[in-house]
Formats: sequence, structure tokens, C-alpha cells
Amino acid sequence: QHYFIQSNLRMSVVESDYLKKWIGVPITEALTEVALKRPADPIEYIALWLLRYKENQLKKSEEAANEERLAAEKKKLEEEAKKKAELEEEQRRISEENAKKQAEIEKALAEQAKLNEATS
Repeated sequence: QHYFIQSNLRMSVVESDYLKKWIGVPITEALTEVALKRPADPIEYIALWLLRYKENQLKKSEEAANEERLAAEKKKLEEEAKKKAELEEEQRRISEENAKKQAEIEKALAEQAKLNEATS
């Protein structure tokens, strides 16, 4: 009978890998905590611990997603601020060029007026 129980408990490598992947870390942490705290009902303690673990994992995922969104928004705002600064600089440069051209035109008109006065 002992052999029968052992053979039923044997797992394939695939099953073992699956368990390690999905519950290895949390179950190890839960069992460690049970061993240290020795609760009156270890089964209930593990069940509640695993539920809390899952909730915490979901919160961490949500926080990570929020941080990614925040970083993307921050990058977008920085790019928009850079473009705004570039546009403002271009607008300032164009205004200066226009002011210079206006001054040149006014100077040329003044010189033309002087020439007209001198010739008349």
C-alpha cells in the first residue's frame, strides 16, 4: 500500500515545472511563514496567505502599469515642451528677422526720400 501512495505522488517533469513556475515562490514563502509563526490552523493560514499574495501581485501589476503610463505621459509632456520651446525660438527669430527687414526698408525709404529731396 505504501508503494501505491508513492507511485501516485510521482509527477512528471512537466507537471513539476508547471508547479515550480506558478506556485513555487508563493507556496515556499507561505510554508516558511507557517513554520515560523505556527498558526493554530495552518491550512486556513496558507489559504488566506495565498489570497493576500494574489491580491498583492495584482496591485503590483496595476502599479507597474500605472508607472509605465505615467512615464509615457511624462515623456510626451517633455517632448511637447521641447517642441513648444523650439516653436517659440523660431517665432522669436522670425520676429527679429522681420524687425531687421522692416528697419532696412525704413532706412531705404528714408534714404530714397533724402535723394528725392536733394534732386528736387
